[in-house]
Amino acid sequence: MAKTTVLEAGGPTATTAAERLGLFQRAADRVSYAIGTPTNIGIWIVLVTGWTLLFAFGGPSIASGSFLPHWFTSTGFNFPLNLVTTVAELYIGFLVGASSNRSERNLEATLGRLGAQGQQIDEVEERLAASLELNTQLTKEVHQLTTLIHQTVCAPK
Repeated sequence: MAKTTVLEAGGPTATTAAERLGLFQRAADRVSYAIGTPTNIGIWIVLVTGWTLLFAFGGPSIASGSFLPHWFTSTGFNFPLNLVTTVAELYIGFLVGASSNRSERNLEATLGRLGAQGQQIDEVEERLAASLELNTQLTKEVHQLTTLIHQTVCAPK
């Protein structure tokens, strides 16, 4: 009888090529995980609420912007502000792409494990069908032998 190959309980890991991932991919995987945690979302809700309340109730010095450096509040203040937001948007875009790649790697690994399990199930079914056919044949032979023995023993003398 053929030997059955059993898959490991966890199967191949989703990051089988972890040692081949670059620094950016590993960092993006960690950052994208951290960004999606409830703690991070809570921190940003607190920061945005605090920023809004600071400018809503901070008084005239905050409303006029006099507490900020002159280069930031001058007519060219849009440059540093736009620079920061553009860089952040680019980073988030790359981060989303890296996170999507990670999800795709995990999906491919899961589909690979499912495919391996499907092959294993097919092999087991084939062996069971062969064993069932052999069992049926042996049962027929036993029946024939039993009939022959019965006829020989019970035959009139």
